[in-house]
Amino acid sequence: MHLLLRFIFATYEAAKRGLMMEVSRGDDESLLVHATAGAAAGALAAAVTTPLDVVKTQLQCQGVCGCDRFSSSSMRDVIEAIVKRDGYGGVMRGWIPRMLFHAPAAAICWSTYEAVKSFFQQLNGK
Repeated sequence: MHLLLRFIFATYEAAKRGLMMEVSRGDDESLLVHATAGAAAGALAAAVTTPLDVVKTQLQCQGVCGCDRFSSSSMRDVIEAIVKRDGYGGVMRGWIPRMLFHAPAAAICWSTYEAVKSFFQQLNGK
């Protein structure tokens, strides 16, 4: 989880820096820049973590409504069973809806964070 958070922060900062170069307004960081960078970071994080979410969902649903039962709760065993049954695309099942959900959520989160940070910096005279 710690590595994922670093990845998300790095993606957000890189996207923000890249967008600031395109906007070229100096230090003026607009809401659009924060929202777009946040959406990019959220979408990428959602895509990267989709296989873990698929495994978690398979383990939670095993034996219910006709879902497969697994011989163990090992991630490796579950991934092997998914790949055997559905191919490698099976571990990425649902990645587009997941990205479409997480991108706006991250955009809102980062934009709010940056707005509050800016507010307190102005309040403190920095």
